Amino acid sequence: MSIKTSIKEHFTNNPLKEHLGNSSLKNHWCYFFQDNLENGGSKEFYADNDLDFRRFSWEDLDGCAELFKNVFSADPWNDKWVSLDQSRNYLRELIENPVFEGFVFHENSIMVAVCFGHRRSWWMGKEFFVDEFFVENKRQGNGIGSKTVDLMVNTLREEGYTRLTLLTNKNIPAETFYLKKGFYNNEKRTVMVKEL
Repeated sequence: MSIKTSIKEHFTNNPLKEHLGNSSLKNHWCYFFQDNLENGGSKEFYADNDLDFRRFSWEDLDGCAELFKNVFSADPWNDKWVSLDQSRNYLRELIENPVFEGFVFHENSIMVAVCFGHRRSWWMGKEFFVDEFFVENKRQGNGIGSKTVDLMVNTLREEGYTRLTLLTNKNIPAETFYLKKGFYNNEKRTVMVKEL
């Protein structure tokens, strides 16, 4: 049983319930598990022993920026993220989007996976567009990314999303990973870029 489940059970089956009344117990519960974060929704979705999957909060920014810099500066991307400030500024711009949604995954209190994206109202229903998804270098290929995607898909489905969309590079492990997770290449679309 997760810590959150144990605490919730404690408050719902508390012998002081009759003495304090439901509202006091509810307020106590809300103190520990606040449901009104800046980006909406509940802070914690999944916690089990050493694993924690939840929505992004501003306290996560520095950890996300460091993980992002380390992942995308390494093979196979080899981007030139030269400073933590550079990656922090990039991620902050994504976070400040009014339709931003973000998820973080910790293992043994260490951030190991992050997904940043945004909501889009699409003709097929509410869509989640992944702007960035990254897994700590040493943990890639060990199931953390897969578990993160599964938890995120379940959460988004429960919230009424009908579609998940992203862009990735061709012929690298990320493409194979997404294909295994049920994504497909849309043959009707192409990515077009113009250098300025």
